[in-house]
Amino acid sequence: MRGEVLKADSPDGAGLILGEDGRRYQFSQVQVRNGSVLQAGQTVDFVSMGEEARDIYALGAAPAAAQAAASAPYPSAPSMPAPAYAAPVPQPSDGLWTYFIRALTKNFAQFNGRARRAEYWGYLLFVTVGYVVLFIVDVVLSLALYGTASNGDPNIIPVLTALFWLYNILPGLSITVRRLHDQDLSGWLVLINFIPYVGGFILLVFMFMDSKPAPNKHGPSPKYGGAMTADTFA
Repeated sequence: MRGEVLKADSPDGAGLILGEDGRRYQFSQVQVRNGSVLQAGQTVDFVSMGEEARDIYALGAAPAAAQAAASAPYPSAPSMPAPAYAAPVPQPSDGLWTYFIRALTKNFAQFNGRARRAEYWGYLLFVTVGYVVLFIVDVVLSLALYGTASNGDPNIIPVLTALFWLYNILPGLSITVRRLHDQDLSGWLVLINFIPYVGGFILLVFMFMDSKPAPNKHGPSPKYGGAMTADTFA
């Protein structure tokens, strides 16, 4: 049967062909043979199957205006920009000395929250320097006050060094716990330091690990943004 295309197949709906019998038949582009792209006003030959046209063959060229619009019968989907997964941007450090002073004052016994890698190593650096300086002072004072023993060995009483060590027990423990929290680990892992031979080494490896960018139950990352909140030793 012959007919005339009333409406081309499109995403808005099926195409329509007006048959020579006066009836309208729906069609889809997949039923068009020879790779033709049907447009309104075009003459076709087809097989009617109920209200559907199948095995459609184009018999005449589409009107010029329709041909110009037929270059893309289906509008292309808008191109979506590729999702950008940017790496987390670290926040500027407050400075190693600032972290050291803060650990001995504001965070003296602060077991909650997270501590970034620079905070831990800033504290450890200046604590080590403090031990060296105070031990030298202890040696000088001991020699000045107590002299040497009968066998010639100096009488060294490290009073200042011992006091500094006692003062740093809580700050050293708390910053280690917060460093473990920063990697989403339990603060109780600090106890592995008591495992002979290897415990201290394992704990040291954890101290070298970078901050986890994502927030965890101990709070947002201090390196990649956010304040610190947490549960003690959780």
